[in-house]
Amino acid sequence: MPAFELSKILPCQLDDAWEAVVDFPARTIHSKRYRRADLPDGEDPKPGNRILFHIGRDRFTSIVTRAQKPGAFSHRAIGPGFWAEYSYRMRLCDELDPGYTNEDFGYAYLAIRAEYGGWLGSLIARLRPGACRRYVEDEMAAILSAAGSVRAEPVGRTQPESDSETGQSDD
Repeated sequence: MPAFELSKILPCQLDDAWEAVVDFPARTIHSKRYRRADLPDGEDPKPGNRILFHIGRDRFTSIVTRAQKPGAFSHRAIGPGFWAEYSYRMRLCDELDPGYTNEDFGYAYLAIRAEYGGWLGSLIARLRPGACRRYVEDEMAAILSAAGSVRAEPVGRTQPESDSETGQSDD
């Protein structure tokens, strides 16, 4: 069965990486391809729960097949003649990971694997591997963006704009 993989060091801790992976509704913010992603069975991912996707022109339902916080998550979409399974593995990164620097110590390492099966899924993966690879790249980019936003700090002003904001008067 054809499979596509991509891995990257995320700029966050392992628990935050888990949250970025399972927060499918946030994909609409962090990915241009996601038009909608709903979790009708609740936000706590459990095997058997549904994820309703609207990506580009495609609409489909995926079922959570594995949810082991904070290390492994997967979901599978099944249709006539095809299935697609996305698996996410998270762990602490180490110096053997590609691109590792000392600043990455304690960050999460994420590997995404997309596997296509069934006669139609296998055919699509063989005839359109670029499109299948782009789906994985878009998924990684959305998760990377979400993981980066976890670390974002609010921008504070160094100088108040007026005395009324500080509560002081000139008296």
